[in-house]
Amino acid sequence: MRRSSLLASVCLLALGLGGGFLAAGAIPAVAADPANDKAAAAAGADEVVAKVNGTTISLSDISLADEEMGQALARLPEEVHFQYLLGMLIDRRIIALEAKAKKMEDDPMVKRREAYYDEKALRDVYWVQMMRDKVSEKAVKAYYDEHIAKAEPELEVHALHILVASKDEAQKAIAAIKGGQKFEDVAKSMSKDSSSQEGGDLGWFKKGDMVPEFADAAFKLKAGQVSNPVQTKFGWHVIKVIETRRAKKPTFEEAHDDILRGIAREQGTKVMEDLRKKAKIEIVGAEGQRPQVAPKPAQ
Repeated sequence: MRRSSLLASVCLLALGLGGGFLAAGAIPAVAADPANDKAAAAAGADEVVAKVNGTTISLSDISLADEEMGQALARLPEEVHFQYLLGMLIDRRIIALEAKAKKMEDDPMVKRREAYYDEKALRDVYWVQMMRDKVSEKAVKAYYDEHIAKAEPELEVHALHILVASKDEAQKAIAAIKGGQKFEDVAKSMSKDSSSQEGGDLGWFKKGDMVPEFADAAFKLKAGQVSNPVQTKFGWHVIKVIETRRAKKPTFEEAHDDILRGIAREQGTKVMEDLRKKAKIEIVGAEGQRPQVAPKPAQ
């Protein structure tokens, strides 16, 4: 996906509007924001991909459809993803044209839906325009330089583990290992975790990848050491560290998109909190309580 398209999509994501838009890399990305739409049209880049009863469906229609449905289709191969969206748009156009032929434009249900999606379109486009200056390449580079390039690389651990239901079982596993059995063999025979058939091998992980109790125990061990029983919400663990290392720092290009999304979320939250504070909001019913599905403004 082009960076202009990614920027628009993360701006939407920051407000919780991203839907499947981040999957748009599988679709020819015709500009994801109004400025790009105008530029694409001026350059003749918004090519027609289908015609239905004389009306056209263009690449920009595909891009908009991907905003709506891309997340549900993200696992599909690129060509299947594209063809599904195109097929959906063709079927939608056929039905819409039939509805027009039946003079449905003035139906109250149609008018209500038009009002709903008009508001959504205004919100989406205005939000991207408002956020564009706040989520800049300069900000992404500054974040990378400060938090990644200058930071010490994170420590990673390669470890094995055994997961059992009780502390007694964990003690039995440790006794078997101390008695000469290989850790991997004990894991295969006793562990309830899906890694048991690989001898309990968890591969490499950072501290933040694991629940705190497990991570704290694992990162205190030296290579070759086996832990005492460790309890987490999953059960009781016995951990063996194979090796430790410093993680390789991602390049700017590798980290770029994740940083961009993070800045967009942070800036989006701040902007939305400010807008909510300025708005007069009255909740009808339920004792006037604010719906809990929406984030509360900062106090």
